[in-house]
Amino acid sequence: MATFLFSCEGTQKESDQVETIEAEFENERKELKSELEDLQSEIDQKIEELKAKKEEATEEMKAELEQAEKELKDEKSEVEKALKDVEKATENTWKDVKSAAKKTSKDIEKEWNDLKSNVEDLFKKN
Repeated sequence: MATFLFSCEGTQKESDQVETIEAEFENERKELKSELEDLQSEIDQKIEELKAKKEEATEEMKAELEQAEKELKDEKSEVEKALKDVEKATENTWKDVKSAAKKTSKDIEKEWNDLKSNVEDLFKKN
């Protein structure tokens, strides 16, 4: 009988560990999903800022701003794909999905810095 009780205790501990792992996975997924949704909102805001800048821009500047806007829309598509991947992720795929989503976010931040610099330079020239 002692063996049976020990066996049940072991099973309960394993069950608790599984529940803990599942809860951590869900928390990480919710957190990353929220970060990506925030990134989407930031991209939308930057697109609106570019549209406003186009109103005061010369024709030459407008073409460059339109290109920048296209790049932002492409980045938004990348974020949307990462969001879908996060939503579909399982515990088995989580590590790869999480890594890819964080890389996407990091790459977009770098591209934003470059884009911001280019737009600022564009307005300094004129």
